[in-house]
Amino acid sequence: MAMEAERTLEPERIQVELLGENFTVRGDSSRDHILKTAAYLNGQFDDLQARYPALSHKNLALLASFHLADELLRVRKDYEALVSILDD
Repeated sequence: MAMEAERTLEPERIQVELLGENFTVRGDSSRDHILKTAAYLNGQFDDLQARYPALSHKNLALLASFHLADELLRVRKDYEALVSILDD
């Protein structure tokens, strides 16, 4: 069973800061989940910026996107392998 974000009945507008810029996020996830997601992204940005201080914010965001997509694909592969084991 996949983990799902906490959902709310009505979309809420949440202010978050990413790479020093303010954004309004509207979605059906809980406020807490949206804030944790923004904090996770900012952590990724901070880690990459420390390793590559000359990167522009655009390139930093693109590199973080690539890293996160890679992480997601690896987790999905591991999940499918575990489901396969459990089905046997």
